[in-house]
Amino acid sequence: MNPAVAYLDAAGSIIERIQATQLDALDAAAAICADSILKDGLVHLFATGHSRMFVEEMYPRHGSFPGFHPMVELSLTYHTNVVGTNGQRQAMFLE
Repeated sequence: MNPAVAYLDAAGSIIERIQATQLDALDAAAAICADSILKDGLVHLFATGHSRMFVEEMYPRHGSFPGFHPMVELSLTYHTNVVGTNGQRQAMFLE
């Protein structure tokens, strides 16, 4: 099978499973976020490592909807230089 077709089939299957089993949870989460924003609050988002890409996608940019507040710490990712044994200098930054 063509690798692209196999990937798209697998991705589609996962999305269908999410729709079938998680729609209520997604609706509830969206309602909580909307309620907070409607009350002039913020939705705080936190992530480290590669998961922070999703947080960055929620962050308001030109033309997007404000109300989301990303909390990301570069020292908890590998976007910064790792220096020393197992990144000891980087780990010491947190202390």
